[in-house]
Amino acid sequence: MIVCFRQALVLQLTHIARDLFMAQAVSNTHDEVLYPSRSFSQTHPDRLATLATLFGMSPASVENCRVLELGCGAGGNLIPMAFGLPYSSFVGIDLAARPIAKGQTMIQALGLKNVQLVQLDLMDVTTDFGEFDYIIAHGLYSWVHQAVRDKLLAVCGANLAPHGVAYVSYLTFPGAHLVMMLREMMLFHVRDFAASKQRLDEARALLKFLVDSQPENNDYGTFLKKEMELLTEKVDGFLYHDELEEVYAPVYFYQFMEHAARHGMEYLGDVDFVQMQPNFFPPETCEMLRLLAQNSLIRKEQYLDFLKCTRFRQTLLCHEGIRLDRSLKPEMASLFYVGTDLRPISKATAVASNAEEEFQSPYGAAMLTDEPLVKAAFLHMSDIWPRSIRVDQLMAEIRPSMPLGTAAEDRLILCEALLVAYGANLIEMRTHLPQFVTEVSERPIASPVARWQIQYDDSVSTLCHKRIHLTDPLARHLLLLLDGTRDRVALLTEISLLIQSGTLRVEQAAEKQNTIESLLSIVEERLKRLANLPLLIA
Repeated sequence: MIVCFRQALVLQLTHIARDLFMAQAVSNTHDEVLYPSRSFSQTHPDRLATLATLFGMSPASVENCRVLELGCGAGGNLIPMAFGLPYSSFVGIDLAARPIAKGQTMIQALGLKNVQLVQLDLMDVTTDFGEFDYIIAHGLYSWVHQAVRDKLLAVCGANLAPHGVAYVSYLTFPGAHLVMMLREMMLFHVRDFAASKQRLDEARALLKFLVDSQPENNDYGTFLKKEMELLTEKVDGFLYHDELEEVYAPVYFYQFMEHAARHGMEYLGDVDFVQMQPNFFPPETCEMLRLLAQNSLIRKEQYLDFLKCTRFRQTLLCHEGIRLDRSLKPEMASLFYVGTDLRPISKATAVASNAEEEFQSPYGAAMLTDEPLVKAAFLHMSDIWPRSIRVDQLMAEIRPSMPLGTAAEDRLILCEALLVAYGANLIEMRTHLPQFVTEVSERPIASPVARWQIQYDDSVSTLCHKRIHLTDPLARHLLLLLDGTRDRVALLTEISLLIQSGTLRVEQAAEKQNTIESLLSIVEERLKRLANLPLLIA
């Protein structure tokens, strides 16, 4: 028996050593081909706190919390959070050395004291590492070996505060089967190429060959075209590490939850609240889903994955035994700041009438309502966007001008509408109000984080922790100049010099007019655009 035990122990140690070796191999590839380090709004502690609050938890205030990110890369997600939440503390770990060094340079340049990035093997994290209110693991679970996946959830179980929230994203079946098919084709094609650049070029070439060779009106060709569009949108770092890495381990949702349960964690929800809503299916489908679920939330979510062919999940976890309330009472909406970019289609919105009005976002999302109070609320929110507002303050600002019911009745109507709108991804709810300005000052100051980022990439983090691509050359140059030392005259002088040197070109209309007035008008328009993104702090 002792011999068998020793053999089993040796075998176990051998497997652990192999997994650690493979983890080191992963770190080497991340040092060779840097993974783009960017902000992901869905991982922000405010999003996690909002959903936790909706489901009856009492999460830590995001203004004073501790956040840990596993696999933080160069800190492109964590550092903007730290800038926006100066009284909270942030720790990121990653096995790869180059990204960590790059992030540390950014932290030093920005002078941030509440964030640190550490080159560390996840396998070495213990309870001594500390307790965190929010733990983030984005794009890690499905791309590491089993021992590391197990350790990831073990850290969530051991290092998460009692009322903390963990975010874990991962590839999931059945949708991942589709991606795996293309991945296997690409891996076969690039198997004889060692250089990362050549592997990337050949993988893209294969995808193009497959698509271009399909006949018209071919189902397989249609599928390939859609998948190629998704994959070719990825920059090299994303394609290389997301699709061509050696480890690629999708799981079914129920399997992930069984794994989480072994570490004392349970399902809180999906970070994208709309994904938990079955209401966009016909009533008969919703009824069958209810029967299949057998009063089990995990079963319901798994069947939803089957219905939607889900390929990627972003799951929120909390400790087992936390008392949750999933009834989603309408009055819960009053706990949050709310905001939306939906604007009325009609230029003369009949707010006080029962006429139906349509509101639409710049990205095509839309809602119809004939309720005067709701129309007034959405009109007001669109007027102050990108700022958010407390529900009670919103009520106070829209009720005086409207012939409505009692305050309690109106409050219930509005809260119900806001909760439904949140479930349809039509509004934002926040526990925290980001700090930015929407009026352009005499000497405007842009976010130092965005000014740092724009030197190296066109992808920058807004002060609401959203990632945007700032491709307009004039806006990019302006962003670099907005350090608070320049008034309009100084800005125009700098821009004029860039134009004269050929470094920058503006609209042809402005070039033809060639006047200070026309250039000032264009610069002013860009400044307002930067403010509305929002990217200005003063």
